[in-house]
Amino acid sequence: MTFAVVEYSSKSGDIWQHTKERPNYLCDPSLEMDPTSFGCYVSAMLGEHIPLTKIINTASFVNRLYRQINGHWPNQYSLDYFGKFDRLLVIHEAANSGTITSFIRRLKSRYPHLKILGVPTQPYGLLQMQWQHDHQILTNLQEFSQACDAFITIAKSTTQSWQNITHRPVYYLPQPYPVEFAIKYWRSQAEKKPIIFVSGITDRPKIILGHQAAIALQNQFPDHVIHVTATPNTPLDLSVLAGANYQVQPFLPWHDHLRYLSSVKLVINTDFTQTRGRVQMDCAAIGTPSVGADSDAQSDLFPQQAASLQSSVADITTAAGHLLANDHKYQETVNFAQAKLPFYNYDQSAQRLNHLYSLIN
Repeated sequence: MTFAVVEYSSKSGDIWQHTKERPNYLCDPSLEMDPTSFGCYVSAMLGEHIPLTKIINTASFVNRLYRQINGHWPNQYSLDYFGKFDRLLVIHEAANSGTITSFIRRLKSRYPHLKILGVPTQPYGLLQMQWQHDHQILTNLQEFSQACDAFITIAKSTTQSWQNITHRPVYYLPQPYPVEFAIKYWRSQAEKKPIIFVSGITDRPKIILGHQAAIALQNQFPDHVIHVTATPNTPLDLSVLAGANYQVQPFLPWHDHLRYLSSVKLVINTDFTQTRGRVQMDCAAIGTPSVGADSDAQSDLFPQQAASLQSSVADITTAAGHLLANDHKYQETVNFAQAKLPFYNYDQSAQRLNHLYSLIN
């Protein structure tokens, strides 16, 4: 059985093959493969990552001219490379939905034996906001899902919501996570610094709620400093933190981020877009509690600290305050989260994904 993940594009622009010596989590994302995200499926399944732009040859002047004139890439590109696969995971990207959907239809016609799962690159909450402003985004997503054999969601709470917009079966399949590698960065509670880490993606709804909760916590625990990340190409609104004791933390590569996060006492992440929750996965691996999200990982790994769009600053502050004030509660929380991590490792994730493919006729 041969497997590949297909995305519209990648940072490297080239096909990447998993090897035992070089799994995705050891890779340079700009030159090889993303150490997180969909690269995890590739290494879990010992497969390949294929950017469709490589197959189309979007670097070709003739192809670029064709797209400029016609509004889409030419469909004459060869599909021969895909003849060796029998299982694909194809990633939907709203900005290039038509190209991806056309590719799947051609592929199914050429290789009817191929079993194709589709998954969106953005979380349900963000896509929902987009299609509420532009219904064509929803139409394109529905056409994409119908071209696939089945559709997967990486957030269990969104399974029925996705099923409501497609006739294809929808399955919950949490994203694989390199557990055995990430837990090497674990630090004990005593080794952590008095830092409250908050999200810097302030253009998402309610992220500022986390900033407000961090300030309230700082008033209760004045020795704690607030850290916020400056994410590249993302607006950073620090107005709420004015007057607080805070520092802007530079965006870090994943390995460095794990190392940094392991030194942090507490994470507040009020991202309510119903995403997978890689932040919470990282937190569980390195022994730092996460408070405030509605992500899939938050609900599973830190359920007592989960929140929703209806949560108040007081709700977040109370949940976080219990952890900072009670060492036993803190340790109990991180131990609970780490004990659940093996479920998401590559071996178990590959077994679930292979079982899902076996259900496709």
